[in-house]
Amino acid sequence: MKAVVTGGRGFLGSAVVQSLEALGVSPIALGRRDGDLKELTVAARLLGDADLVIHLAATVGGVGFLKDNKTAAYYDNLTIGCNVIQACLNGRASRLVIIGTPCSYPPEAALPLVEEAIATGLAAGDTGPYGLAKASVSRLASHLLLPSGKDVVTLVPANLYGPGDNFDPACSHVVGSLVRRAVVSARTGSGCLEVWGDGTATRDFLHVRDAACAIAAASLSPDPFGGDVFNLASGRETSIRELGEAIAAAADPQMKIQFDPKKPCGVRRRVMSIAKAAIRLNFRPRTAFSDGIRETIAWVNETELWKSWLDPSSRRAA
Repeated sequence: MKAVVTGGRGFLGSAVVQSLEALGVSPIALGRRDGDLKELTVAARLLGDADLVIHLAATVGGVGFLKDNKTAAYYDNLTIGCNVIQACLNGRASRLVIIGTPCSYPPEAALPLVEEAIATGLAAGDTGPYGLAKASVSRLASHLLLPSGKDVVTLVPANLYGPGDNFDPACSHVVGSLVRRAVVSARTGSGCLEVWGDGTATRDFLHVRDAACAIAAASLSPDPFGGDVFNLASGRETSIRELGEAIAAAADPQMKIQFDPKKPCGVRRRVMSIAKAAIRLNFRPRTAFSDGIRETIAWVNETELWKSWLDPSSRRAA
């Protein structure tokens, strides 16, 4: 079987590739240097002879990035997704696995978020264009591929974190952004972690390893999904204050937190139901939140990635 992972060299993509390899599959990991999936001919060339396509490639970042790049977040992701679908429709793929986003949920959806709620309204706010594009790709895939005898499943991971995360301040998500700030603060001795918002917003955090294992297992399932959608999350509502405290404690037990209510924080609350995935995919998150945060910061320190974040004159002797 030829399996292809778009976005296979990114944070989640790399973890999915490792999980597939652990299950005996050697996938092809595609990255930007392999070609621009916004071009249909490129998508057809890269995906046309794949038996299984796992679609993770995306133009995405944290709330700040999505707020400043609304057009690209919508147009790029919709275009890429449509081209991937067309390549699968015309090619030999028997299954397309789409990685969705909790940004697709409408703001009025009740908590905990259940998969059926995505179809009850439109995504909104700073992350709305991105969420709308991803939801549209999921629906279109089912409309086009299922009648052709090709299977489709959409997996919606919660806020991911873990070793190998994106720590670029221009486009990182909340955990990666805060880990970078905390480690820099610890290394420079500033003793303070700046956190966007007032700390009351909540999210559902899932370790990347737990998400990747579930994606790999679902991708290789012998049973058809028929376009179904599944949340992959912890099912636990965690405040940004709690996140900041956990990161600060792991970086430096003496570190203080400073909130900036003027900065964007996205939706006020988010927690996802995993009841459906637990039954159908036998999904259970295995990494405790506090353990995962400590593991992430330990990885940053062990790999010495932090050195690239500091101006040489500001480094504390280690």
